[in-house]
Amino acid sequence: MRKILPAGMLYVVMVLLTTAVCFAGNKRDAAEGRNIWFNSTFGGERFFSLILPNAPFNFQIGFDHMLTWPRDSRFDEYGVINDPDCTPGDASTGYFDRCADPESAGVIGVRKFPNPSGGSPLIGITCAACHAGFDPVHPPSNPNNPQERNIHPTVGNQYLRIDKLFKSHLSPHDPRYQIFSSWAPGTVDTTLLENDHINNPGTITPIWSLPNRPFFNVTADGEPARVHRNGQGGEDDIGCEQAALRVYFNIGMCAAECMVGHLANGPGGSQTPINLAECRQVCPELLQAEESVGKLCAFLQTPHAPRLVRAPKGAHYIDWKVVRKGQKVFSQACESCHSDGNRSLRRNVLSDDLIHPFAEIGTNSCRARTTNWMGGHIWAVFSSDQYKERPNGGPGFYRDMPLAGIWATAPFFHNNRLGQSIGDPSVAGRITAYEDAMDLLLNPDKRDEPGSILRTTDQVQLPTPSGVVMLPAGTPVAQFASLDPSTGKNLCPDLSENQGHYFGTELSDEDKYALIEFLKTR
Repeated sequence: MRKILPAGMLYVVMVLLTTAVCFAGNKRDAAEGRNIWFNSTFGGERFFSLILPNAPFNFQIGFDHMLTWPRDSRFDEYGVINDPDCTPGDASTGYFDRCADPESAGVIGVRKFPNPSGGSPLIGITCAACHAGFDPVHPPSNPNNPQERNIHPTVGNQYLRIDKLFKSHLSPHDPRYQIFSSWAPGTVDTTLLENDHINNPGTITPIWSLPNRPFFNVTADGEPARVHRNGQGGEDDIGCEQAALRVYFNIGMCAAECMVGHLANGPGGSQTPINLAECRQVCPELLQAEESVGKLCAFLQTPHAPRLVRAPKGAHYIDWKVVRKGQKVFSQACESCHSDGNRSLRRNVLSDDLIHPFAEIGTNSCRARTTNWMGGHIWAVFSSDQYKERPNGGPGFYRDMPLAGIWATAPFFHNNRLGQSIGDPSVAGRITAYEDAMDLLLNPDKRDEPGSILRTTDQVQLPTPSGVVMLPAGTPVAQFASLDPSTGKNLCPDLSENQGHYFGTELSDEDKYALIEFLKTR
Protein backbone atom coordinates (compact mmCIF):
# COMPACT_ATOMS: atom_id res chain seq x y z
CA MET A 1 0.00 0.00 0.00
CA ARG A 2 1.31 3.46 -0.88
CA LYS A 3 1.92 5.64 2.17
CA ILE A 4 0.59 9.18 2.17
CA LEU A 5 2.72 11.78 3.97
CA PRO A 6 0.95 14.26 6.27
CA ALA A 7 0.56 17.71 4.71
CA GLY A 8 3.08 19.33 7.08
CA MET A 9 5.71 16.69 6.45
CA LEU A 10 5.05 16.86 2.71
CA TYR A 11 5.69 20.62 2.85
CA VAL A 12 8.99 20.05 4.68
CA VAL A 13 10.07 17.46 2.13
CA MET A 14 9.21 19.79 -0.75
CA VAL A 15 11.22 22.60 0.86
CA LEU A 16 14.20 20.31 1.38
CA LEU A 17 14.02 19.03 -2.19
CA THR A 18 13.73 22.57 -3.56
CA THR A 19 16.67 23.70 -1.44
CA ALA A 20 18.73 20.73 -2.59
CA VAL A 21 17.94 21.43 -6.24
CA CYS A 22 18.82 25.13 -5.84
CA PHE A 23 22.03 24.27 -4.00
CA ALA A 24 23.03 21.80 -6.69
CA GLY A 25 22.17 24.38 -9.34
CA ASN A 26 24.23 27.02 -7.60
CA LYS A 27 27.17 24.62 -7.35
CA ARG A 28 26.92 23.84 -11.05
CA ASP A 29 26.66 27.54 -11.92
CA ALA A 30 29.62 28.34 -9.68
CA ALA A 31 31.71 25.59 -11.29
CA GLU A 32 30.86 26.87 -14.77
CA GLY A 33 31.48 30.42 -13.58
CA ARG A 34 34.95 29.44 -12.39
CA ASN A 35 35.73 28.11 -15.85
CA ILE A 36 34.51 31.38 -17.39
CA TRP A 37 36.67 33.35 -14.92
CA PHE A 38 39.83 31.53 -15.96
CA ASN A 39 39.22 30.89 -19.65
CA SER A 40 36.72 33.23 -21.35
CA THR A 41 37.79 36.32 -23.32
CA PHE A 42 34.60 36.88 -25.35
CA GLY A 43 36.66 37.94 -28.36
CA GLY A 44 38.89 40.45 -26.58
CA GLU A 45 41.96 38.96 -28.28
CA ARG A 46 40.97 40.71 -31.52
CA PHE A 47 41.30 44.05 -29.76
CA PHE A 48 44.71 43.38 -28.24
CA SER A 49 46.21 41.71 -31.32
CA LEU A 50 44.50 43.30 -34.34
CA ILE A 51 43.18 46.73 -33.28
CA LEU A 52 45.44 48.11 -30.56
CA PRO A 53 48.74 47.85 -32.51
CA ASN A 54 47.27 49.87 -35.40
CA ALA A 55 45.88 53.40 -35.88
CA PRO A 56 44.51 55.25 -34.01
CA PHE A 57 46.13 53.51 -31.02
CA ASN A 58 49.50 52.44 -32.50
CA PHE A 59 50.26 50.64 -29.27
CA GLN A 60 51.56 47.11 -28.76
CA ILE A 61 51.45 45.42 -25.37
CA GLY A 62 54.45 43.21 -24.65
CA PHE A 63 52.62 39.88 -24.49
CA ASP A 64 55.17 38.54 -26.96
CA HIS A 65 58.08 39.34 -24.64
CA MET A 66 56.34 38.01 -21.53
CA LEU A 67 55.03 34.76 -23.03
CA THR A 68 58.40 33.83 -24.55
CA TRP A 69 60.33 34.73 -21.39
CA PRO A 70 61.89 31.64 -19.74
CA ARG A 71 59.39 29.95 -17.43
CA ASP A 72 61.96 29.53 -14.67
CA SER A 73 62.19 33.31 -14.15
CA ARG A 74 58.90 34.58 -15.61
CA PHE A 75 57.34 35.38 -12.25
CA ASP A 76 60.55 37.11 -11.15
CA GLU A 77 60.44 39.35 -14.23
CA TYR A 78 56.73 39.95 -14.81
CA GLY A 79 54.94 38.76 -11.66
CA VAL A 80 52.68 36.47 -13.71
CA ILE A 81 51.62 32.96 -12.70
CA ASN A 82 52.81 30.14 -14.91
CA ASP A 83 50.10 27.68 -15.91
CA PRO A 84 50.99 24.46 -14.04
CA ASP A 85 49.78 22.36 -16.99
CA CYS A 86 52.44 23.75 -19.33
CA THR A 87 56.11 23.09 -20.01
CA PRO A 88 58.76 25.24 -21.73
CA GLY A 89 58.51 25.56 -25.50
CA ASP A 90 61.25 25.85 -28.09
CA ALA A 91 61.81 27.15 -31.61
CA SER A 92 59.18 24.78 -32.99
CA THR A 93 56.49 26.43 -30.80
CA GLY A 94 57.72 29.98 -31.41
CA TYR A 95 59.08 29.75 -27.85
CA PHE A 96 55.54 29.70 -26.49
CA ASP A 97 54.97 27.11 -23.75
CA ARG A 98 53.57 23.69 -24.57
CA CYS A 99 50.25 23.33 -22.77
CA ALA A 100 47.67 20.60 -22.24
CA ASP A 101 45.03 23.21 -23.06
CA PRO A 102 45.75 24.42 -26.61
CA GLU A 103 44.27 27.85 -25.81
CA SER A 104 46.51 28.40 -22.79
CA ALA A 105 49.39 30.75 -23.59
CA GLY A 106 51.40 29.40 -20.66
CA VAL A 107 50.25 31.97 -18.09
CA ILE A 108 47.11 31.81 -15.95
CA GLY A 109 44.39 33.94 -17.54
CA VAL A 110 46.28 34.59 -20.80
CA ARG A 111 44.78 32.83 -23.82
CA LYS A 112 45.92 32.34 -27.40
CA PHE A 113 43.88 31.78 -30.56
CA PRO A 114 44.69 31.14 -34.23
CA ASN A 115 45.36 34.27 -36.27
CA PRO A 116 42.95 34.35 -39.25
CA SER A 117 45.70 35.99 -41.30
CA GLY A 118 48.35 33.51 -40.20
CA GLY A 119 51.42 34.41 -38.20
CA SER A 120 51.53 34.97 -34.46
CA PRO A 121 48.50 33.84 -32.47
CA LEU A 122 45.96 36.33 -31.14
CA ILE A 123 46.41 36.97 -27.41
CA GLY A 124 43.52 37.74 -25.08
CA ILE A 125 43.10 37.92 -21.32
CA THR A 126 40.49 36.76 -18.86
CA CYS A 127 39.48 38.01 -15.42
CA ALA A 128 41.93 35.59 -13.83
CA ALA A 129 44.86 37.20 -15.64
CA CYS A 130 44.80 39.96 -13.01
CA HIS A 131 42.64 38.66 -10.19
CA ALA A 132 44.09 35.18 -9.70
CA GLY A 133 47.15 35.06 -7.48
CA PHE A 134 49.08 32.78 -5.19
CA ASP A 135 47.10 31.41 -2.27
CA PRO A 136 48.38 33.39 0.72
CA VAL A 137 48.20 30.41 3.11
CA HIS A 138 49.36 27.81 0.57
CA PRO A 139 51.99 29.61 -1.54
CA PRO A 140 54.34 27.71 -3.86
CA SER A 141 57.85 26.94 -2.68
CA ASN A 142 59.03 28.26 -6.06
CA PRO A 143 56.76 31.01 -7.48
CA ASN A 144 58.01 30.22 -10.99
CA ASN A 145 56.78 26.64 -10.66
CA PRO A 146 53.38 26.66 -8.93
CA GLN A 147 50.90 23.82 -8.66
CA GLU A 148 47.15 24.21 -9.04
CA ARG A 149 46.68 24.03 -5.26
CA ASN A 150 48.87 27.15 -4.91
CA ILE A 151 46.54 29.37 -6.98
CA HIS A 152 43.75 31.41 -5.41
CA PRO A 153 41.24 32.56 -8.05
CA THR A 154 40.39 36.02 -6.69
CA VAL A 155 43.09 37.22 -4.28
CA GLY A 156 44.33 39.76 -6.83
CA ASN A 157 47.90 39.49 -8.10
CA GLN A 158 49.75 42.28 -6.28
CA TYR A 159 53.01 41.13 -7.88
CA LEU A 160 51.82 41.57 -11.47
CA ARG A 161 54.04 43.95 -13.46
CA ILE A 162 51.54 45.39 -15.90
CA ASP A 163 53.85 48.40 -16.18
CA LYS A 164 56.49 46.18 -17.81
CA LEU A 165 53.94 44.71 -20.23
CA PHE A 166 52.72 48.14 -21.32
CA LYS A 167 56.12 49.78 -21.77
CA SER A 168 57.78 46.76 -23.33
CA HIS A 169 57.89 48.20 -26.88
CA LEU A 170 58.43 51.85 -25.92
CA SER A 171 61.52 54.03 -25.61
CA PRO A 172 62.37 55.45 -22.16
CA HIS A 173 62.14 58.88 -23.84
CA ASP A 174 58.47 58.27 -24.64
CA PRO A 175 56.26 59.90 -21.97
CA ARG A 176 54.07 56.80 -21.98
CA TYR A 177 57.05 54.72 -20.86
CA GLN A 178 57.53 56.95 -17.84
CA ILE A 179 53.81 57.00 -17.06
CA PHE A 180 53.66 53.20 -17.09
CA SER A 181 56.75 53.12 -14.90
CA SER A 182 54.76 55.04 -12.29
CA TRP A 183 52.40 52.08 -11.90
CA ALA A 184 53.27 50.03 -8.83
CA PRO A 185 53.27 46.22 -9.02
CA GLY A 186 49.73 44.93 -8.76
CA THR A 187 48.11 48.04 -10.27
CA VAL A 188 46.63 48.99 -13.62
CA ASP A 189 44.90 52.06 -15.02
CA THR A 190 41.65 50.55 -16.31
CA THR A 191 40.82 53.83 -18.04
CA LEU A 192 43.99 53.88 -20.12
CA LEU A 193 42.60 52.37 -23.33
CA GLU A 194 39.16 53.95 -22.88
CA ASN A 195 41.13 57.07 -22.07
CA ASP A 196 39.97 59.84 -19.74
CA HIS A 197 43.47 61.44 -19.78
CA ILE A 198 43.92 60.85 -16.04
CA ASN A 199 46.77 58.63 -14.89
CA ASN A 200 44.95 56.63 -12.26
CA PRO A 201 46.51 53.21 -11.67
CA GLY A 202 44.47 51.29 -9.13
CA THR A 203 45.25 48.20 -7.13
CA ILE A 204 43.90 44.89 -8.39
CA THR A 205 41.52 44.38 -5.52
CA PRO A 206 40.80 40.97 -3.98
CA ILE A 207 37.29 39.61 -4.42
CA TRP A 208 36.10 37.45 -1.55
CA SER A 209 33.41 37.05 1.11
CA LEU A 210 30.88 38.77 -1.17
CA PRO A 211 27.83 37.31 0.62
CA ASN A 212 28.96 39.17 3.75
CA ARG A 213 29.32 42.55 2.05
CA PRO A 214 26.76 45.32 2.67
CA PHE A 215 23.92 45.78 0.16
CA PHE A 216 22.73 49.10 -1.27
CA ASN A 217 19.45 50.09 -2.88
CA VAL A 218 20.04 51.88 -6.20
CA THR A 219 18.33 52.51 -9.50
CA ALA A 220 19.63 52.26 -13.05
CA ASP A 221 17.57 54.31 -15.49
CA GLY A 222 14.88 54.24 -12.83
CA GLU A 223 14.89 50.46 -12.41
CA PRO A 224 15.51 49.46 -8.76
CA ALA A 225 18.21 47.03 -7.68
CA ARG A 226 19.73 45.83 -4.41
CA VAL A 227 23.45 45.31 -4.97
CA HIS A 228 26.95 45.32 -3.58
CA ARG A 229 29.04 48.40 -4.26
CA ASN A 230 32.17 47.79 -6.35
CA GLY A 231 35.06 49.89 -7.58
CA GLN A 232 37.50 51.86 -5.46
CA GLY A 233 35.22 54.86 -5.78
CA GLY A 234 31.99 52.84 -5.83
CA GLU A 235 31.67 53.20 -9.62
CA ASP A 236 30.49 49.73 -10.71
CA ASP A 237 27.44 49.90 -8.48
CA ILE A 238 24.48 48.32 -10.30
CA GLY A 239 25.26 44.69 -9.64
CA CYS A 240 27.84 42.00 -10.26
CA GLU A 241 26.53 41.08 -13.70
CA GLN A 242 26.81 44.61 -15.08
CA ALA A 243 30.19 45.13 -13.44
CA ALA A 244 31.44 41.94 -15.10
CA LEU A 245 30.19 43.10 -18.50
CA ARG A 246 32.03 46.40 -18.03
CA VAL A 247 35.25 44.52 -17.33
CA TYR A 248 34.84 42.46 -20.49
CA PHE A 249 34.39 45.62 -22.55
CA ASN A 250 37.49 46.96 -20.81
CA ILE A 251 39.52 43.93 -21.92
CA GLY A 252 38.46 44.10 -25.53
CA MET A 253 35.04 42.48 -25.96
CA CYS A 254 33.17 43.89 -28.97
CA ALA A 255 35.82 46.62 -29.30
CA ALA A 256 35.49 47.19 -33.04
CA GLU A 257 31.70 47.01 -33.02
CA CYS A 258 30.78 48.75 -29.77
CA MET A 259 33.69 50.51 -28.08
CA VAL A 260 36.24 52.18 -30.35
CA GLY A 261 33.69 54.42 -32.00
CA HIS A 262 32.65 55.86 -28.64
CA LEU A 263 36.13 57.07 -27.74
CA ALA A 264 36.01 60.23 -29.86
CA ASN A 265 32.44 60.61 -31.10
CA GLY A 266 31.30 63.36 -28.79
CA PRO A 267 31.63 67.13 -29.02
CA GLY A 268 35.26 68.17 -29.26
CA GLY A 269 36.39 64.57 -29.50
CA SER A 270 34.94 63.54 -26.11
CA GLN A 271 33.54 60.15 -25.20
CA THR A 272 30.01 58.90 -25.79
CA PRO A 273 28.34 56.03 -23.89
CA ILE A 274 28.44 52.42 -25.02
CA ASN A 275 24.91 51.48 -26.09
CA LEU A 276 24.14 47.91 -25.05
CA ALA A 277 20.96 47.63 -27.14
CA GLU A 278 22.80 48.63 -30.30
CA CYS A 279 25.77 46.44 -29.40
CA ARG A 280 23.58 43.35 -29.12
CA GLN A 281 22.59 43.80 -32.76
CA VAL A 282 26.16 43.74 -34.08
CA CYS A 283 28.26 41.77 -31.60
CA PRO A 284 27.28 38.18 -30.72
CA GLU A 285 30.00 38.03 -28.03
CA LEU A 286 27.97 40.46 -25.92
CA LEU A 287 25.02 38.07 -26.00
CA GLN A 288 27.31 35.22 -24.97
CA ALA A 289 28.75 37.30 -22.13
CA GLU A 290 25.29 38.32 -20.90
CA GLU A 291 24.31 34.64 -20.80
CA SER A 292 27.46 33.82 -18.81
CA VAL A 293 27.85 36.56 -16.21
CA GLY A 294 25.17 35.11 -13.92
CA LYS A 295 27.24 31.95 -13.54
CA LEU A 296 30.37 34.02 -13.14
CA CYS A 297 28.75 35.95 -10.31
CA ALA A 298 27.60 32.69 -8.70
CA PHE A 299 31.25 31.68 -8.62
CA LEU A 300 32.31 35.02 -7.13
CA GLN A 301 30.03 34.33 -4.16
CA THR A 302 32.28 31.42 -3.10
CA PRO A 303 35.87 32.63 -2.36
CA HIS A 304 36.69 33.46 1.24
CA ALA A 305 39.39 35.70 2.65
CA PRO A 306 42.50 33.79 3.75
CA ARG A 307 42.89 33.60 7.51
CA LEU A 308 46.27 33.40 9.16
CA VAL A 309 45.04 31.48 12.17
CA ARG A 310 47.57 28.67 12.04
CA ALA A 311 51.18 29.27 11.11
CA PRO A 312 53.51 26.65 9.65
CA LYS A 313 55.22 24.59 12.33
CA GLY A 314 57.95 26.55 14.04
CA ALA A 315 56.89 29.89 12.49
CA HIS A 316 55.63 32.82 14.52
CA TYR A 317 53.58 35.48 12.78
CA ILE A 318 50.98 36.64 15.32
CA ASP A 319 51.49 37.88 18.85
CA TRP A 320 48.36 36.32 20.28
CA LYS A 321 48.88 37.99 23.68
CA VAL A 322 47.76 41.36 22.26
CA VAL A 323 45.08 40.27 19.77
CA ARG A 324 42.18 40.83 22.20
CA LYS A 325 43.50 44.30 22.98
CA GLY A 326 43.90 44.96 19.26
CA GLN A 327 40.26 44.09 18.71
CA LYS A 328 39.28 46.71 21.27
CA VAL A 329 41.55 49.28 19.61
CA PHE A 330 39.97 48.47 16.26
CA SER A 331 36.50 48.91 17.72
CA GLN A 332 37.42 52.33 19.09
CA ALA A 333 39.58 53.70 16.27
CA CYS A 334 38.53 51.99 13.02
CA GLU A 335 35.06 50.49 13.31
CA SER A 336 33.19 53.65 12.36
CA CYS A 337 34.24 53.05 8.73
CA HIS A 338 35.67 49.53 8.64
CA SER A 339 32.77 47.56 10.04
CA ASP A 340 29.37 46.61 8.67
CA GLY A 341 27.82 46.67 12.14
CA ASN A 342 28.33 42.97 12.87
CA ARG A 343 29.69 43.26 16.38
CA SER A 344 30.86 39.64 16.50
CA LEU A 345 33.26 40.31 13.58
CA ARG A 346 32.80 36.67 12.58
CA ARG A 347 31.25 37.40 9.22
CA ASN A 348 32.36 41.02 8.99
CA VAL A 349 34.43 41.99 5.96
CA LEU A 350 35.54 45.05 7.98
CA SER A 351 33.98 47.74 5.83
CA ASP A 352 30.69 49.57 5.56
CA ASP A 353 31.43 50.16 1.83
CA LEU A 354 30.41 53.81 2.18
CA ILE A 355 32.09 56.53 0.11
CA HIS A 356 33.93 59.68 1.15
CA PRO A 357 35.30 62.67 -0.78
CA PHE A 358 39.00 62.23 -1.47
CA ALA A 359 39.66 65.52 0.36
CA GLU A 360 38.23 63.95 3.51
CA ILE A 361 40.70 61.07 3.24
CA GLY A 362 43.53 63.46 2.37
CA THR A 363 44.96 61.06 -0.17
CA ASN A 364 46.19 61.16 -3.76
CA SER A 365 43.10 61.98 -5.80
CA CYS A 366 43.90 60.63 -9.28
CA ARG A 367 42.02 57.32 -9.02
CA ALA A 368 38.99 59.12 -7.55
CA ARG A 369 38.87 61.62 -10.40
CA THR A 370 38.19 59.04 -13.14
CA THR A 371 35.33 60.19 -15.39
CA ASN A 372 34.41 57.12 -17.46
CA TRP A 373 31.29 56.26 -15.42
CA MET A 374 29.78 59.77 -15.62
CA GLY A 375 26.63 60.46 -17.59
CA GLY A 376 27.50 60.94 -21.25
CA HIS A 377 30.81 59.08 -20.89
CA ILE A 378 31.78 55.67 -22.24
CA TRP A 379 30.80 53.50 -19.23
CA ALA A 380 27.74 55.48 -18.13
CA VAL A 381 25.48 52.45 -18.52
CA PHE A 382 27.46 50.65 -15.80
CA SER A 383 26.87 53.17 -12.99
CA SER A 384 23.72 53.89 -11.01
CA ASP A 385 21.50 56.96 -11.09
CA GLN A 386 22.73 57.66 -7.55
CA TYR A 387 26.34 57.66 -8.73
CA LYS A 388 25.53 60.18 -11.45
CA GLU A 389 23.66 62.33 -8.92
CA ARG A 390 26.73 62.78 -6.73
CA PRO A 391 28.45 66.19 -6.65
CA ASN A 392 30.50 66.63 -9.86
CA GLY A 393 28.47 63.92 -11.57
CA GLY A 394 30.11 60.94 -9.85
CA PRO A 395 33.90 61.30 -9.54
CA GLY A 396 35.78 62.48 -6.48
CA PHE A 397 35.17 59.72 -3.92
CA TYR A 398 36.87 56.73 -2.36
CA ARG A 399 35.12 53.70 -0.88
CA ASP A 400 35.90 52.29 2.57
CA MET A 401 37.75 49.19 1.45
CA PRO A 402 37.24 45.84 3.26
CA LEU A 403 40.09 44.92 5.59
CA ALA A 404 39.42 41.17 5.70
CA GLY A 405 42.58 39.40 4.56
CA ILE A 406 44.57 42.63 4.58
CA TRP A 407 47.61 40.84 6.00
CA ALA A 408 47.99 39.12 2.62
CA THR A 409 47.57 42.06 0.23
CA ALA A 410 50.10 44.78 1.12
CA PRO A 411 51.22 47.35 -0.08
CA PHE A 412 48.26 49.61 0.69
CA PHE A 413 46.24 52.51 -0.70
CA HIS A 414 44.31 52.59 -3.95
CA ASN A 415 47.61 52.70 -5.89
CA ASN A 416 49.74 50.21 -3.87
CA ARG A 417 52.13 53.03 -3.00
CA LEU A 418 52.13 52.67 0.78
CA GLY A 419 54.77 50.14 1.75
CA GLN A 420 57.51 48.18 0.09
CA SER A 421 56.69 45.73 -2.68
CA ILE A 422 59.19 42.96 -1.98
CA GLY A 423 57.88 40.46 -4.55
CA ASP A 424 57.78 37.56 -2.10
CA PRO A 425 54.43 35.67 -2.06
CA SER A 426 55.37 33.42 0.86
CA VAL A 427 53.58 33.82 4.19
CA ALA A 428 56.70 35.38 5.66
CA GLY A 429 57.07 37.73 2.70
CA ARG A 430 53.44 38.86 2.93
CA ILE A 431 53.74 39.48 6.67
CA THR A 432 56.89 41.54 6.10
CA ALA A 433 55.13 43.66 3.47
CA TYR A 434 52.03 43.99 5.68
CA GLU A 435 53.96 45.10 8.75
CA ASP A 436 55.92 47.64 6.70
CA ALA A 437 52.74 49.10 5.18
CA MET A 438 50.93 49.21 8.52
CA ASP A 439 53.91 50.94 10.12
CA LEU A 440 53.80 53.63 7.43
CA LEU A 441 50.00 53.87 7.63
CA LEU A 442 50.06 54.57 11.35
CA ASN A 443 53.31 56.59 11.34
CA PRO A 444 53.15 58.90 8.30
CA ASP A 445 56.30 60.75 9.38
CA LYS A 446 58.22 57.70 8.13
CA ARG A 447 57.00 58.10 4.53
CA ASP A 448 59.93 59.35 2.45
CA GLU A 449 60.12 61.07 -0.93
CA PRO A 450 61.20 58.07 -3.08
CA GLY A 451 57.77 56.58 -2.49
CA SER A 452 56.02 59.93 -2.43
CA ILE A 453 57.01 61.66 -5.67
CA LEU A 454 57.76 59.50 -8.71
CA ARG A 455 60.22 61.00 -11.18
CA THR A 456 61.33 60.28 -14.73
CA THR A 457 64.44 58.18 -15.23
CA ASP A 458 65.37 59.68 -18.62
CA GLN A 459 64.85 62.81 -20.67
CA VAL A 460 61.29 62.80 -22.04
CA GLN A 461 60.06 64.08 -25.40
CA LEU A 462 56.60 65.43 -24.58
CA PRO A 463 54.32 66.28 -27.55
CA THR A 464 52.24 69.43 -27.05
CA PRO A 465 49.96 71.43 -29.35
CA SER A 466 52.84 73.89 -29.87
CA GLY A 467 55.53 71.28 -30.49
CA VAL A 468 57.74 68.81 -28.62
CA VAL A 469 58.93 69.87 -25.17
CA MET A 470 62.02 68.23 -23.69
CA LEU A 471 61.63 67.33 -20.00
CA PRO A 472 64.79 66.55 -18.04
CA ALA A 473 65.34 63.33 -16.11
CA GLY A 474 64.01 63.74 -12.58
CA THR A 475 60.80 65.51 -13.65
CA PRO A 476 57.84 64.46 -11.47
CA VAL A 477 55.73 62.13 -13.62
CA ALA A 478 52.53 63.67 -12.25
CA GLN A 479 53.43 66.99 -13.91
CA PHE A 480 52.58 65.56 -17.33
CA ALA A 481 50.85 62.17 -16.82
CA SER A 482 47.32 63.62 -16.64
CA LEU A 483 47.42 66.41 -19.19
CA ASP A 484 44.28 67.03 -21.24
CA PRO A 485 45.64 67.12 -24.82
CA SER A 486 42.99 69.59 -25.96
CA THR A 487 43.52 72.17 -23.20
CA GLY A 488 46.91 71.34 -21.71
CA LYS A 489 45.29 71.35 -18.24
CA ASN A 490 46.63 68.94 -15.64
CA LEU A 491 43.58 66.90 -14.62
CA CYS A 492 45.28 65.52 -11.51
CA PRO A 493 48.03 67.80 -10.16
CA ASP A 494 48.79 65.67 -7.08
CA LEU A 495 52.52 64.95 -6.95
CA SER A 496 52.58 62.85 -3.79
CA GLU A 497 51.65 59.20 -4.29
CA ASN A 498 51.56 57.86 -0.73
CA GLN A 499 49.90 60.60 1.28
CA GLY A 500 46.60 60.26 3.06
CA HIS A 501 44.60 58.18 5.55
CA TYR A 502 45.87 59.58 8.83
CA PHE A 503 43.23 57.86 10.96
CA GLY A 504 44.80 55.96 13.84
CA THR A 505 48.02 57.95 13.83
CA GLU A 506 47.17 59.38 17.27
CA LEU A 507 47.23 55.94 18.91
CA SER A 508 49.97 54.96 21.32
CA ASP A 509 52.75 52.69 20.08
CA GLU A 510 51.31 49.85 22.17
CA ASP A 511 47.84 50.29 20.66
CA LYS A 512 49.26 50.46 17.13
CA TYR A 513 51.14 47.22 17.70
CA ALA A 514 48.04 45.49 19.06
CA LEU A 515 45.95 46.72 16.12
CA ILE A 516 48.50 45.41 13.62
CA GLU A 517 48.47 41.99 15.30
CA PHE A 518 44.66 41.84 15.49
CA LEU A 519 44.20 42.54 11.77
CA LYS A 520 46.46 39.59 10.95
CA THR A 521 43.67 37.35 12.29
CA ARG A 522 40.83 38.66 10.14
